[in-house]
Amino acid sequence: MARIRAAPPVPVSPLFQINQARYRDGLNQFVNRIGADAQLLLKEEMRLLLREVVRFTPPKTFAQGRAAVGKDLVKNATPLDHSKIKWPRLAELVRKRDLDGIQKLTDSVKKGFWQGRKLLTSTSQIADEHRRNRNRYGRVRSDRRNMAVVAIWNRYTRDVQSRVGFAKAGWVTAARAVGLSMPGWVTRLSGAAGGGYVAPTQNRLVIEAINRSTKIPNYEQRVVSSAVRSRAMSIESELKRLLAGGKSRRGSLAATASGQQALM
Repeated sequence: MARIRAAPPVPVSPLFQINQARYRDGLNQFVNRIGADAQLLLKEEMRLLLREVVRFTPPKTFAQGRAAVGKDLVKNATPLDHSKIKWPRLAELVRKRDLDGIQKLTDSVKKGFWQGRKLLTSTSQIADEHRRNRNRYGRVRSDRRNMAVVAIWNRYTRDVQSRVGFAKAGWVTAARAVGLSMPGWVTRLSGAAGGGYVAPTQNRLVIEAINRSTKIPNYEQRVVSSAVRSRAMSIESELKRLLAGGKSRRGSLAATASGQQALM
């Protein structure tokens, strides 16, 4: 489960273990120096922060995600399609679904592509190997010397590809609450993906977005910390511009006289 909290000061769940003092300082300055309404500022910032988190969460597009899954699963286990195998003896065994024969034949190979390949005979075996072979970025980077009959391989691949966008979908509940739109290929999974949102109140200036679908390895360090850093840099740039007399469209600045001076 992942959480994002934005508040002055901006507490974040220890699960992330990221240094966001820079971001917290920027939000505090918006309140103390520009006169932003803290509660409205939190909602504005959560929308912008979530936008960055979603942007940094792979994949960028549905097509990119499906393609990445396909490439990884070919490396995880070579799909055995008899019509594409150039070795006639193996092609015939694959056509007949002679699993014992396939393994015995490849075991006899002393060198080359087919040497040392292990036949995976079920989607659960492919899934076990997939979990084992993923690196810290969640990808399979090299040939893992496995193989599977194409019908079984296709079944597992379709299942994994159907979940492309699942990590992004965990943010949908919070995104809707703060007015952030997300593409249909992400929102279609929102019912299955766990997520939540806790709004700030006058007595509790904390806004919380919860994603229970982030199974990407090192997600907090790779994605959330990058998003926080991006927002911290944007806050600093905007603050500098406003203090120099620039204007803003932020609704959080409308509640105070000092804040209204910065409005367009």
